[in-house]
Amino acid sequence: MDNLPDMEKFRLRNFVAGLVSRGDVSIHEEPVSLSEMSAHIEGTPAATLFRNAGPEGFEIVAGVLGSRARLAAALGVGERKIGVEIARRLAAPQPVVEVPSRSAPVHQVIKTGDKVDLAQLPFHLQHQLDGGLYISSAIDFCTDAATGKNNVGCRRLMLRDRQTLRSNLTNPSDMKRMFLDSVKRGQPLPVSFAVGSHPLDFVGACFRAPVDEFALLGAVRAAPMPMVRGVTNGVLAPADAEMIIEGHFDERGYTEMEGPYGEFWGYYGPMHIDPVFHVTALTMRNDVLHQTVLHGGRNMPRMECSHMMSAVAEVLVLKTLRDHQISPAAVYAVPSAVLFQQIRVALSGGSKEQAKTVIDALLDLPVTKQVLVFDDDVDIFSEDEVNWALSARLDVRRGIVIKENLQGFYANPFADSAGNIGKIGFDLTTTFNASPPLEVTRPTPPSLVDSNPRLGLRAALQSGPRYFYELMQQTGTDDGREVSLSLHEFFERGELDRDEHGRWMLKQRSNA
Repeated sequence: MDNLPDMEKFRLRNFVAGLVSRGDVSIHEEPVSLSEMSAHIEGTPAATLFRNAGPEGFEIVAGVLGSRARLAAALGVGERKIGVEIARRLAAPQPVVEVPSRSAPVHQVIKTGDKVDLAQLPFHLQHQLDGGLYISSAIDFCTDAATGKNNVGCRRLMLRDRQTLRSNLTNPSDMKRMFLDSVKRGQPLPVSFAVGSHPLDFVGACFRAPVDEFALLGAVRAAPMPMVRGVTNGVLAPADAEMIIEGHFDERGYTEMEGPYGEFWGYYGPMHIDPVFHVTALTMRNDVLHQTVLHGGRNMPRMECSHMMSAVAEVLVLKTLRDHQISPAAVYAVPSAVLFQQIRVALSGGSKEQAKTVIDALLDLPVTKQVLVFDDDVDIFSEDEVNWALSARLDVRRGIVIKENLQGFYANPFADSAGNIGKIGFDLTTTFNASPPLEVTRPTPPSLVDSNPRLGLRAALQSGPRYFYELMQQTGTDDGREVSLSLHEFFERGELDRDEHGRWMLKQRSNA
């Protein structure tokens, strides 16, 4: 059908092929056991592709979203424009297009009933103290029976037996609320999990918005969202995914312990009670590419959730600041600082009052912990630049804002019983205008522009006080030594003076 969306454009395998062509994938052709995979994945800053994993010889990719560069590649923009680009896309809604099963690549292979065998999928031990084997790359799709609202989120799946799973449904989410409502009705909650998804689908799944979240994924893609109805549960899920796990959460509610599991904070999440998920169908592409997500390790900038949530944070920060009539020069949610915990903002021509507004507005968000505000001459994406500003611009007596008993991000291991934490803001802006005093002007390499017309040194000095580089420009030299010698001659004749900025000028002649 010619009017169907392109179901290869956002295929995971094709995106990985692009990463391979750019040399951003570590490829393992040799056999690798499933338990060895995580060490390989965490051992490289590149994405990792296993061609022969486990006894079945699975093809598995990992770390696809483990760098800001790879997320930028998925969006087709520079690394510093990620938040701005996603915000732009979210303002342009895209339709959800239901694809017939016969046209959906993810329905090329369909297994139902006794043919469903989860033990034939590459669940693997991802952290030393995990409570079991996991697939970490699931994106969940479900519909609220009461409102009809479509919901998307990210979920881990713990192998239970050949046809059932456990999944983390502990922390606040729309799906948790929907599940609790279904339990009250004594009904199961139908859900489908996409496993093997384009990076932009993960980013879209991290937004919690009062809109049709199926369409939201299309907006992040900037393209119509192709979805196919489940063969057993009727739930729409991406038709271009690598694999779909269909089924339902048990209507009995929270019945079994799930976890522990290495979590996004860089600590283990504890064991907690969760529901059982019954799998009723597995559908996949003929040449399915399995996926695992690097999550909860020691190297936070390589954790995929760090980059997903960094993008979401930047969109939220941009919206919050624009609601306060502030247009920042740049915004950066630092991936190594875990999710939304450190936000950096650069202001162009801002004031101390504006910096305070930024700090207050962002610390009031329940997702933030540290807010740093800079002038736009500081590259907020550079750790070296930020450290320079912290040492050379921060006035500790006036530039630090500490707030107590504010709501923190969920599962913060150091929050109090009410989930409250302390937060901190740093005002690293200056009070100077576009022409700051020399003592707080940042040095840069010389940049000379040809002067037209060129002048002799005396004529250049007669035009007013001049920095040395201006004298070089006006006299047309790219060397400068002759200017130094000539200036000394003026000095010897008593004609030369300097102003408070260090600029050269002719002495004022006395009228006496």
